[in-house]
Amino acid sequence: MNATLAMVQDAARRVRQAREVLTESRSTEAVIKALASAAQSWLPPSSPWRAQAVEQAPSVTGFSPAMVNEAIDRAFGAITVESLGALLDRELGDRLVLDEFRPHGRVRARAFGVPLITHLLAGNVPPPGIHSILCGLLVRSGNLVRMSQRDTVFPRLFVESLRAVDPDMAACVSVLEWPREDAALTQVALAKADTVIAHGDDSTMAALRRMMPGTATFIGYGQKVSFGYVCREAMTAEQLPALAAAAAEDVSVYDQQGCLSPHVIYVEERGALSPRKFGAALGEAMAAFHTRIPRGTLSVEEAAGVNLIRSGYEFRAASDRRIAVWASQQPNDWAVIYDDDPSFTPSCLNRVVFVKPTDGMPRVLENIQRFATRISTVGVAPLSERMTDFTNRLAKLGIHRVCPIGQMQRPPLWWYHDGKPNLSALVRWTELG
Repeated sequence: MNATLAMVQDAARRVRQAREVLTESRSTEAVIKALASAAQSWLPPSSPWRAQAVEQAPSVTGFSPAMVNEAIDRAFGAITVESLGALLDRELGDRLVLDEFRPHGRVRARAFGVPLITHLLAGNVPPPGIHSILCGLLVRSGNLVRMSQRDTVFPRLFVESLRAVDPDMAACVSVLEWPREDAALTQVALAKADTVIAHGDDSTMAALRRMMPGTATFIGYGQKVSFGYVCREAMTAEQLPALAAAAAEDVSVYDQQGCLSPHVIYVEERGALSPRKFGAALGEAMAAFHTRIPRGTLSVEEAAGVNLIRSGYEFRAASDRRIAVWASQQPNDWAVIYDDDPSFTPSCLNRVVFVKPTDGMPRVLENIQRFATRISTVGVAPLSERMTDFTNRLAKLGIHRVCPIGQMQRPPLWWYHDGKPNLSALVRWTELG
């Protein structure tokens, strides 16, 4: 049910009040334990939260039931007492600054979560929305959450699972739904906030910035893409099967809908095996992943987009040795497209990935330069000392994360999404001394 103006105003008031109670009644360690307990309650096969998500999410998100199960394992398996504590300690220096004045540089200081955070979720993949709510609760803020119509399941069920563990903490979150086109409701939600965390496409980010009140902090996460890079020393018969399986996982998880999903994998030439061999091995690995975790249902528009790309390259491959295609027998399940053209080619998503040969890192840097500000993550195999100059140059281009291939879809809970701190904009400091 879509929220009304009165519902948004009432929700903002209620979570602010609940936050005041929580600030006085819960220590940081208690908050950490409650959040971790709620997350861990999703993991058993018999979990009622898992069962509800598997039943409800496919029709909303488009993911298959198997992909929903995988998403649960990844999203909630990463939320532990240790990872939540590490996130706080890394960003605030000492998690206890949320409880009392602590040594902080040359003074003592205490941090307080802002009264109200408005979260505007995108819904293309579950983890960012769950992470956003987690951060707000870690600092004991009130949280007004607008779910995306693409995912009305995970945020709502997560808050319900938290309510089963700690009702007072769950009261600090209100999860609502309204169309992003409803500017009037969005304007009210923004006006109530001390901090706004927004996920969406670039046009949405621009529109929200124009609507922001002057007193609030805006944290926006827009459109991003990712790519992979395979070094020639990884291209051996012994390493190729595991490498291809790792790359297939990075491509296929969340059906390539997230910012961390690679669109292109560059493979260095002059290895023991050719880049084309990598394409063939990746095709086999994509087929194996699909057998284990099928792709979700495509919309008519998505299916047409995949078919257009696939059929076009298959037609070219029939007469052009520089092109090759490995694809599923069933239409549109997955496709690996080998293309000698070294330019960065954005995918149409839904498990369609390009493999491109390269004569080295300088050529790749040249080809990604115009996309650099939109690149989130680069997966590398192997992430060795030889890659030091490459990673430094990626950092200078503004790319925020480099990791091993196979880990692109498994960022740690404390990672700097788009290079931004997770908690610093959510707290206000008081110094003593």
